[in-house]
Amino acid sequence: MVKKAVIFFLAWIILFGATGAFSAEEEIHFDFEKENPGWVIPDWAYEQPDHVARFVSASSKEASSGSNSLEIMCEYPGDEWKAALVEREGDLDFTGYETISMDVYLPKTAPKHLFLGRIILTVSEGWLFTQMKEGVPLYPGKWTTVSARLDFPEQDYKKSAWRGRKEKRLYKHLSKIKKVAIRIEYDAAPPYRIGKKHHGPVYVDNMVIK
Repeated sequence: MVKKAVIFFLAWIILFGATGAFSAEEEIHFDFEKENPGWVIPDWAYEQPDHVARFVSASSKEASSGSNSLEIMCEYPGDEWKAALVEREGDLDFTGYETISMDVYLPKTAPKHLFLGRIILTVSEGWLFTQMKEGVPLYPGKWTTVSARLDFPEQDYKKSAWRGRKEKRLYKHLSKIKKVAIRIEYDAAPPYRIGKKHHGPVYVDNMVIK
């Protein structure tokens, strides 16, 4: 009986292992060790007065892992809301993954308290825009991981980390991710939230979907 049970158990493992029941999804990982793998400032952002990213390139000046990161040169005035955004276009399937994260670094000379990081996804054949509900505070002189969960079923949508109208609910479109973006916001709002200007770099690195 014991021998038969062992044979049955091994056969069960082989069967379900072959169908993927036991296999975890491999991480989707973007870093910038050799080059910039397709991350750009979109054309529309150059035309928006509230978007201040000027150019982007791989850099060895800062890194959260490895030796390189993506350097975004920006011109934040400090006295109104502005943002810098970079994105990567290309079909991705996030089905079965639980979280998305990306590291952001502000130079030590950057203003305190007013910077936020927010991940943005463009999804489905309709290219629907959905973004994190809450930005993650960023701090000068340190790396901060901006992350959000992906796996919210319909009945728990109010707990979702993502903002969008009903038809934009992310869990419906995880198999059709069209763009991934990171937006670094300077959340100035006169007259009470005003800081000094920051004309210089911010860095992003180590995007992981797992």
